[in-house]
Amino acid sequence: MINADSAPVVLIIDDDQAIRKLLSVGLAKSALTTVEAENGSIGLEQFSRYKPDVVLLDVGMPGMDGFAVCARIRGMSGGELVPIIMITGRDDYDSIKHAFELGATDFVAKPINVVLISYRIKYVLRANKLYSDLQLARIKLASAQAVAESASWEWCLDDDRVLWCKDICLMTGVRPEAAPVCFADFIALIPAAEQQLVQRIIEESLAADNNFTIEHRLRVSDDRELYVRQEGVVIKNAVDTPIKVVFTCRNITKLRMTEKKIRFMAYYDHLTGLPNRILFSEHLGKALNKAERGATLLAVLYIDIYKFRLVNSTFGREIGDIILQEVARRVGACLRKADTAAALSLNDVTARFGADEFGVILEGLRDTTDAAIVARRIIKDIGRPIAQAGNEIFLDCRIGLSIFPEDGNNSMELMKCADTALSRAKELDKGSYQFYTADLNTRAFARFALETSLRKAVGRDEFFLLYQPQVDLKSGKLAGVEALIRWRHPELGVVSPMEFIPVAEDTGLIVPIGEWVLFTACRQCREWQDAGNNINVAINLSAAQFRDASLFPLISKALRESGVDPRLIQFEITETMLMDNVEESIEHLMELERLGCHLSIDDFGTGYSSLSYLKRFPVHELKIDRSFVMDLLTSKDDALIVKAIVSLAHNLNLRVVAEGVEENGHLNYLYNLDCDVIQGYLVSRPIAAKEIERFLGSWTISEIV
Repeated sequence: MINADSAPVVLIIDDDQAIRKLLSVGLAKSALTTVEAENGSIGLEQFSRYKPDVVLLDVGMPGMDGFAVCARIRGMSGGELVPIIMITGRDDYDSIKHAFELGATDFVAKPINVVLISYRIKYVLRANKLYSDLQLARIKLASAQAVAESASWEWCLDDDRVLWCKDICLMTGVRPEAAPVCFADFIALIPAAEQQLVQRIIEESLAADNNFTIEHRLRVSDDRELYVRQEGVVIKNAVDTPIKVVFTCRNITKLRMTEKKIRFMAYYDHLTGLPNRILFSEHLGKALNKAERGATLLAVLYIDIYKFRLVNSTFGREIGDIILQEVARRVGACLRKADTAAALSLNDVTARFGADEFGVILEGLRDTTDAAIVARRIIKDIGRPIAQAGNEIFLDCRIGLSIFPEDGNNSMELMKCADTALSRAKELDKGSYQFYTADLNTRAFARFALETSLRKAVGRDEFFLLYQPQVDLKSGKLAGVEALIRWRHPELGVVSPMEFIPVAEDTGLIVPIGEWVLFTACRQCREWQDAGNNINVAINLSAAQFRDASLFPLISKALRESGVDPRLIQFEITETMLMDNVEESIEHLMELERLGCHLSIDDFGTGYSSLSYLKRFPVHELKIDRSFVMDLLTSKDDALIVKAIVSLAHNLNLRVVAEGVEENGHLNYLYNLDCDVIQGYLVSRPIAAKEIERFLGSWTISEIV
């Protein structure tokens, strides 16, 4: 089980080997130890052997399915409280309800998102520990109360006298001169909101001739209250008539404060004080019941702060936390403004789900336009500059919306639809919001099918590389090529990288795919080298690869096994990736340089790197983003940006490559700017390795001028 000296153990029970492997590799990066089982029977054996801290359990397995395994684990020694997260491809409510009835702690739906699952695991581990700590605290408290001297007081029924002794004054802090002398005085010490309830319970217990226990607050001074537990015992005379009640009073304020703190930790975000996802879901369930009874509309909004990680890496987490608090304040303020067409409810809820995600529940809507008004207002308010650390920081957000009842009748459906809509909004321009539609669900299923095929593509040798030539503007000769991956799907044909690369990045498959590209490109470069052609090959690195510590030994292995000259290999890293964590980026770039490879900043001009950072990066080349090159003939601003980048690069002794060159006008402009290298359809589309040879020797600029 989990302890301070070892990593938490996660038991993965799934009949799909690929999923087990994906989870094992992904969870290892989150410092989690994994144990695998290919079916339910083996899973039960592994559970008995390893006593895992968390179980990831697939629902749909042959033989003993996930429901049966879950029930068996709950009946095993050590399985009573272990968190069980069900993995399901089903999204029907009955299956999920059945899983929870059998003892499941949580569930995740396919397609698998390893990053999300790792956070889910860490959350349930924390929650489980908090629960265990709370149980232990309750046991210790009960033991202490059993042996501790109790403070008592009496209420004499015949003359309504209250005997409030010295001990009870010391324990409660009630001054002797303010001590109650009759029952009404005692009731007056209780806050008004609880007086009627306490009095009724005591009177009903006396009428029924029963002892009783009651918990309530006790106001001991103008600014101080205690939580107390009162145990009342009715004392009778010889003829069985009640004559007094003896109260044993215990101060449980610390216990209540501890429980309140634990509840806050379990249900609220500690940074903003907003409800977390769990409490948000509970609020949504209650809001849905009210909306159903009142026949009103309700909206769920998922808000994502775009590229917030860049703020943390640039200004530090302390400033990032202050900004998140300001975002939370602004979102809440948007709900309280009265100038909307909707008479927004006082019960509208704002929650924080994670680092840069927020949720909103809007009640009492008249139509979907009301929700759109609020979404636009949130986007506008978040977009206003935030003054921090001597800077004006500008944020951008995307919002996904779902509507009750048209998009779903329960919390789970509406939250899922809002999340799906948010995924679509992220693909649109900044400041976008997107309502859920059935088409988005179709897109989600298509994406799932694409992901399933993508997992099999590497093993089936379905990928291939094309190479796009880069031409030196001074000599007119081939300056190098960029290796570009393509996927030949057995049913869909050649799939565009624009379709499958985002899926690969979201699922972590970009790492094994990137490894395949690395080794394949190095082998091809060596083949050209053996033929007497020293052709520089540019290889793109994804953000996941660049941050992976195993990248450098992997590159070293690829260079060693292929035997290629490292100086012919150039790695392209985007400007945005470098700025995500500048100091770490510099270390990684220096490591790549030590391997003998050349380095290029890709898509330059789209990020916000400063000159001071650029001087520190050990790079050899800047690639001007195609968006500036494409419009430089029609946009004065883009033309000036291109000119500035070329000048900046040359002043730093860096080579400049212009991407997206498709017209002679582009070529002439870049030639006159003294740009070093061009790449684009004017030169050539990406072509197979064997066709690169035609660019060698006799090919010149005159062919395209």
